[in-house]
Amino acid sequence: MSDFASSAGRVARSPAFKFFLISFLILLLLIPLLIVSGLVAEREGRSREVERDVARTWGGAQQLTGPFVVVPYMVRIETKDGDKIIAQTQERRAVFLPEDLTISGTGASKVLHRSIFDINVYTATLAVSGRFAAPDMSEIDPNAVSVRWRDAILVLALSDVAGLKEAATVTINGREQLPFAPSLGVPGAYMSGMHAKLSGAPSVVEGEAALKDFSFHADLIFTGSGSLTVAPAGRETRFELTSDWAHPSFTGAFLPTDRTVTEQGFSAKWRVPHLARSVPHAWALADGGFERFSQHQFGVTFYQPLDFYDLVTRALKYGILFLAVGFMGVFMLELLSDKRVHSVQYLFVGLAMVFFYVLLLSLAEHIGFTPAYIAASVATGGMLSIYVSRALESARSGLMMAALFALLYGFLYLILQLEDYALLAGAGLGFVALTAVMFATLKIDWSGFGASSIRRHASDAPSGN
Repeated sequence: MSDFASSAGRVARSPAFKFFLISFLILLLLIPLLIVSGLVAEREGRSREVERDVARTWGGAQQLTGPFVVVPYMVRIETKDGDKIIAQTQERRAVFLPEDLTISGTGASKVLHRSIFDINVYTATLAVSGRFAAPDMSEIDPNAVSVRWRDAILVLALSDVAGLKEAATVTINGREQLPFAPSLGVPGAYMSGMHAKLSGAPSVVEGEAALKDFSFHADLIFTGSGSLTVAPAGRETRFELTSDWAHPSFTGAFLPTDRTVTEQGFSAKWRVPHLARSVPHAWALADGGFERFSQHQFGVTFYQPLDFYDLVTRALKYGILFLAVGFMGVFMLELLSDKRVHSVQYLFVGLAMVFFYVLLLSLAEHIGFTPAYIAASVATGGMLSIYVSRALESARSGLMMAALFALLYGFLYLILQLEDYALLAGAGLGFVALTAVMFATLKIDWSGFGASSIRRHASDAPSGN
């Protein structure tokens, strides 16, 4: 019985037992890692809530659609009631698109501060110009009995008109200026925007005659956030945009035909023919609204490359690897020492490594990610190095842990910056760490019953667990 108890005691003090105990502690520390992950999600949600609040007052993601010419007309509808034929007229609206459409301008970026959060916004200054051909109602409905040309309007949709900073006007044929009125001026249209009555331009509407072809030009100044997109409303649409934002993400149905991106900003040009969109050049509004352009929008997103919430979340994904390398470092130093590190002390080391992420998150919200990362890694790595040094009563062990944490934190930061190669770098780190541990522990007597070439203290050394 005493031999069994002695053997059981030696197994409990064996490196293999300690290894599996450490593995269990790493799995146990998944719980606080998940709690920290929830904290990051909660703070990120709060940040997005602030962004939405700013967007309500400054302007959200802006979508510019149009302009269109909308013309009301009447059609005769006959219905049969028994033997009687009942004839009635019904009002409809025809939509005509421009022959040419050119949108050009700038998007000046700005950072707004709300509480501890920074929100990226922009002010767009755009010139919208082009030409409409004389509309032909026979293209829409050859059965139209009358057309109210004098009630024709020029419609321009903007997703968030609250962002408009100046009263907008449109110049017709280079000389007649028409003010824009609120709303699209079309009953039942759910999109927001503005419209101008073409009856104010005698060169376009003359008496009851049909509309003539005309050119137009409008200058728009509006604010927004997130993205700026336009619709390819013209038979040929050209869009040119320059900005001081250095991180554009060109999105939508069409990519720029020409682009330049530098640290000082970007410039981009699009050219889209009408054949590239599945929208007719004229149609009856009853057959489809202006929203049919939604899937053909294109433009730019003022992209923030990996904000610190994304970076902290990505760092948490390497939490298990992070803990494993740190624990293996302490374990190897323990094997080289005559002192024992208690399992509770391992748990403290793991909790301190998990708390690194809390420090990183809280500091990043105030001073930015890189300074926060340096401060959190120096504080955590320094404290743990001193702790291990005191636990093993060896200054050399403390210096080795400091070197290990410097390498670990440095490599983790490098992984976070490698957006496209993060997985490859993380896999490489894991493979190198596993290989190093495997070969460094090759001659260890894991059972604890034989002599170890690495661990030289007596097999009956005082047990710490």
